[in-house]
Amino acid sequence: MAQPLTRTWVRFGAYMTAAALLVMLVLGVGLLWQQHDQRDGFYANMPADVHAELDQLQATGQEKSARAADIYEKYWPDDGPGLAAALLLGLVVSVLLGCVAAVLADRIFIRPLASVAEAALRIAKGDLTVRARALGENGELAELVRNFNLMAASRERLENERKDTIAAISHELRTPLTILQGRLHGLCDGVIASSDAEHRKLLDQAEHLVRLVEDLNTLTLVQAERLSLHCSSMDLGSFITQLVPLYAERAASHGVKMELHTETALVLADRDRLRQVVTNLIENTLHYAADGGVLEIRVMIEGQLAILELSDRGPGLPEGVTERVFDPFFRVDNSRSRATGGSGLGLAVVQMLIAQHKGSIEAENRAGGGATFRISLPLLRPQ
Repeated sequence: MAQPLTRTWVRFGAYMTAAALLVMLVLGVGLLWQQHDQRDGFYANMPADVHAELDQLQATGQEKSARAADIYEKYWPDDGPGLAAALLLGLVVSVLLGCVAAVLADRIFIRPLASVAEAALRIAKGDLTVRARALGENGELAELVRNFNLMAASRERLENERKDTIAAISHELRTPLTILQGRLHGLCDGVIASSDAEHRKLLDQAEHLVRLVEDLNTLTLVQAERLSLHCSSMDLGSFITQLVPLYAERAASHGVKMELHTETALVLADRDRLRQVVTNLIENTLHYAADGGVLEIRVMIEGQLAILELSDRGPGLPEGVTERVFDPFFRVDNSRSRATGGSGLGLAVVQMLIAQHKGSIEAENRAGGGATFRISLPLLRPQ
């Protein structure tokens, strides 16, 4: 019973009904008072013998006789001010209740709506910190104000994220472009000698730019729900066995040895996107955990899931960041130095691509040191 009373239209209807009943009560009391006053005047103006005669007529059941009618017509007093007083009193009470209703309507309807309208106008002008004010905790209008404030908070958060993303993207693009520009100017001016090593450095910067643009494109497509997967049946173990050796030379240049332990696990996946996932995870290890010297990659089956694990022997993840490592542009050291990490997009792309495959990814620290990234994909059973 308490729940319907929290609805605005129910409460306002109850207020109006109570006001109408109060006006009717005032008018009824006024009419009763008038009738009582007239009856008292009727008996007060009547002679004693006529009073006794009327009582005799009423006792014998002749109160509707012609003689009784003559007595009432002769001695019944005029209406006087009773009816007018009752109507005037009812009018006064109605006006007062109308004022109270106006105040309630202003409090229940006008103020919350005016607050929402004012907040919406200020938000449209660029002030994303403004919030509407609710005068109560219950009712549809209070819920409207709460939902409006949630929308405003979400809008403010998205705007802040947009600004942070633009700043991060501009920084990530500026760093390799500045290096490329400086070294190319050096080559053109003869300050830097042309050599295979120098060409390798320039190629590394170009490849970094390509990876950054690809990751940004993938994030944009996923967030816009426009990423198309071209999935086919594949053996995850065989896929990893063929893919990982392609990175052996690059891993060796960082002093990392890769160890493979795979078994047959059929999944439905997009080969190109899965290659992007593995590439980003390996690059993440080479950036953050190369000093561990080992990257262990496993493919196994657990129940109805195919599991892909990549475990390093590096410093591991700081406490409390195992969930945040998948946020776009998140950096464990909160640094933007290329020497201490990548762009901060790799793991965000990995999580989104795995989610597109109806899978999940988790990050945790190994008991013996280092970090483990564990990917779970639905196992494909042959028909």
